[in-house]
Amino acid sequence: MQIAIEPITVPPSTAEMQLRLDKVRALMAREGLDYYVAAQGDNLYYLTNFACMPQERPFFLVIPFDDTPVYIVPALEKESSRSNVMPEIEICNYYDFPAPAGRTYIDALNNTIQSGKKVGIESSLSISRQAVIPGRQTVVDIVDEARLIKSDYEIGRIAYASLLANDGLAKTLEVSRPGTQQITVYTTSVQQMMGRVLTDIPDTNLLVTKFLSAVWPNELSAMPHSHPGIFVTLEPGGPNVCIVTTQANGYSAELERTFFIGNIPEASKEPFDTAMEARALAYELIKPGVAVADVDEAVQGIIKKRGYGDYILHRTGHGFGITGHEPPWIALGSDEVLEKNMVISIEPGIYIPGQGGYRHSDTVLITPDGCISLTSWPDKLEDLILPA
Repeated sequence: MQIAIEPITVPPSTAEMQLRLDKVRALMAREGLDYYVAAQGDNLYYLTNFACMPQERPFFLVIPFDDTPVYIVPALEKESSRSNVMPEIEICNYYDFPAPAGRTYIDALNNTIQSGKKVGIESSLSISRQAVIPGRQTVVDIVDEARLIKSDYEIGRIAYASLLANDGLAKTLEVSRPGTQQITVYTTSVQQMMGRVLTDIPDTNLLVTKFLSAVWPNELSAMPHSHPGIFVTLEPGGPNVCIVTTQANGYSAELERTFFIGNIPEASKEPFDTAMEARALAYELIKPGVAVADVDEAVQGIIKKRGYGDYILHRTGHGFGITGHEPPWIALGSDEVLEKNMVISIEPGIYIPGQGGYRHSDTVLITPDGCISLTSWPDKLEDLILPA
């Protein structure tokens, strides 16, 4: 099912950013934390709306349970952070890395966090940086948890990223003909998406804006994480798998289709139909309160029942938000339960060596009683046979 959700391109409001901070503090209360330290780049962007590249000069957002958050940044970022970070966050600069004693990020941390307090840290924090965080540490990924459920604002941002994915796929299929090289597919489609985002959002932050469009031709489509060369040339037949991914000024989506050029090999019809049957079952099952592992088990069950169990390479789906791959994972082994306003992919696949791969993917919003697709493109076989 598709539905029109109003796309959003404007920056988040102060109220939106406060909502995110409130979610984190509620989780801090659950864990009994006095402070939480966020340092992973995507989490920092989520909480500050400031895109940074934490390299040798780290960034730390220190969130006290009942005081103003403090953003510890290198002096190099002093002015840019002050002009971009929400005013409710205090900016604290350290000199550089390395830096003289008294002017390091370690000094800034020690001046911000009271000794002896219980401090939550991310599991992704390096061992060397864990070692310098003051207080009694506990590893808990509460920002990742806060990001699971999207606000209405975030859904609007993902809806906009989905529109760009629709544009990108349209261009990709328009040029996908026998003799077309991968470089033409990529440049034509990415130019379309980048041109639109720069027109719609003139101050787009290129640190959190990127696009991909490529076709995995039949000889590569059974290896979904292979890398088609830029001079790979499309030929009649298939299956070919087109992948379009977007990150538009900070929010992501994806849209994928299996297609054929001119003709459909007879051997492709049954696995294509099976992949589509599994996909339809996922749409039917996905709703609030359903365990993601149960969805993946049922979807894989369809594929196995049709005799293609040896050709399953991955889970049914994954989450979207700031990034294009984040929780929840629609997978066996996950203990997540679906909730309203999660955004996920639905993309069960079948990959037969020597023949090709079969996978559609859409960006899907969990609604109060089911799910809807934010991306929109025909998915029936007859609509995915391109002229030769």
